[in-house]
Amino acid sequence: MFGRKNGTSAAEVATRSAQAVGRTVAGDRGGKVANKVTGALGLGRIEQCTDPNCSDCN
Repeated sequence: MFGRKNGTSAAEVATRSAQAVGRTVAGDRGGKVANKVTGALGLGRIEQCTDPNCSDCN
């Protein structure tokens, strides 16, 4: 659908786009607001890892 070749859903694309815009406009606070908005719309949330030794983030 729409030329996507990977398994990314439309909800994930919308959530990640909102997250990017929020962070660009207002930094970490904008990311938190974007999470609240996309969570309320049922699109999902981007969880922020706070563990500096996390094997998934490094």
